[in-house]
Amino acid sequence: MTISFTRYIDISSAVAAANVVTVRNYGERLFTDNDLLTPQSFIEFSSSSQVGAYFGTSSTEYLRSVPYFAWISKNNTKPTLLSFARWVDTAVAPMIFGNIQPQLLATYTAITTGSFQMTIGGVTNTFTGLDFSAATSLTNVASIIQTAINGASGTMWTAATVTYDASRGSFNFVGGSAITATISVAVAGSGVDIASLIGWLTGTTLIIANGSAVETITTTLTDSFSASNNFGSFDFIPSLTLDQVTEAAVWTNGLDVEVMYLPQVSSANASSWNAALSGYSGVGLTLSSPPSTPVQYPQQLPAQIFAATNYLGTNSVQNYMFQTDPSLTASVTTDTAANTYDALRINYYGNTQTAGQTISFYQRGLLFGTTEFPVDMNTFANEIWLKDANGAALMTLLLTQAKVSANAQGVSQITATLQAVINQAIVNGVISVGKVLTQAQITFITTVTNDVNAWQQVQNSGYWLNVQIVPYTNPITNETEYKAVYTLIYSKDDDVRKVEGQQTLI
Repeated sequence: MTISFTRYIDISSAVAAANVVTVRNYGERLFTDNDLLTPQSFIEFSSSSQVGAYFGTSSTEYLRSVPYFAWISKNNTKPTLLSFARWVDTAVAPMIFGNIQPQLLATYTAITTGSFQMTIGGVTNTFTGLDFSAATSLTNVASIIQTAINGASGTMWTAATVTYDASRGSFNFVGGSAITATISVAVAGSGVDIASLIGWLTGTTLIIANGSAVETITTTLTDSFSASNNFGSFDFIPSLTLDQVTEAAVWTNGLDVEVMYLPQVSSANASSWNAALSGYSGVGLTLSSPPSTPVQYPQQLPAQIFAATNYLGTNSVQNYMFQTDPSLTASVTTDTAANTYDALRINYYGNTQTAGQTISFYQRGLLFGTTEFPVDMNTFANEIWLKDANGAALMTLLLTQAKVSANAQGVSQITATLQAVINQAIVNGVISVGKVLTQAQITFITTVTNDVNAWQQVQNSGYWLNVQIVPYTNPITNETEYKAVYTLIYSKDDDVRKVEGQQTLI
């Protein structure tokens, strides 16, 4: 034994300036009313097989996930995440979908003193003396459990149901009242515990869902985004009314370029929906596909493009027009129809032909919104990434540095942090270098920066950046504090949607 060396020299190891704050994944989030997803929750998947295992392969959730995860971009990238969040469009009672596990009738016929404990909405009941010796099927086992529960006082208990779902392989419970109420199951402490046997206590496929009142679209979106903003676009699986779609559009517009709302619209509703939604940024309507089997989801294609964009790659940003998806059938096949939907800024999967070859692709990749917001899907998506990347980089700086001083050194640290993101934005194509500016753009840049040469930097280098430290009064504490304020002006990446040529023969 010796005296510890650290008594004299003690060296600690750590990774310097690690990226402790990550950017979001820009996969789609689908809001569903499926009871298999508990109220006020979300779940993320990385493959369609996972979605099928959870919701079932006949579910709409699975059918939407198949083309989503199968899509491959021109950059040979694929969506890696699809999430589902619960929307309570009708009040639901507390529910239990038992763990999927092997069940044998003989396991229960040997039990005459079965027991378990259940609590709903703060009321606890202990059920004992359950006798399964005369049970003739697993359905009969469920009936015996239901009879015991129905013996408790209150509609939540007397109107409750217990069934055995042979297709899923689970014992399921539904409370008797569709109200906001928490539910839990425990061991009774006497007799033979059946809570584990019926799969209501633990298990990877056990689903315990609290009861919930109806939620508005705004509440659902706000709570879901607050719980996890790890998505880039969203849509609702149930059909929505125009009022509900408008409510979702208002919410999206209020976020100021954070996510895209990508619903589909029928040809019959195209004009009225355009009139109601055209002023809301971040909303992109896609014309529904012709009736087909299986059902197609053309509104997912821009979500797939965004989810498959690797912003850490080189020249990785994508034009949302001229994108193909083999799972889709064209809904627009004539110039007349194309002109109609283009005027309404309704996107669609359309086709053209040359040399007898039909070519189908997504058109035109546009969002609604006023002039101060991006209306090209790619520009909007790119700005989402740039804001997110800058935010993550700056938070990492604040978390990893001992301090960021309110002086020239702090300005240098923040500038360097932003510069790293800007450099990546130039590499991936979010920032366009060498784009010729219009006189209106030059005037705007000069006015905002108060620098007559700033526009040249934007045109030649792609961006202009300025960081300042300014004092301000904290409205909560009424104390003078300091904040760093940065201004970034950059040339957005614009896409070519048409090529015109003149060929002269001499």
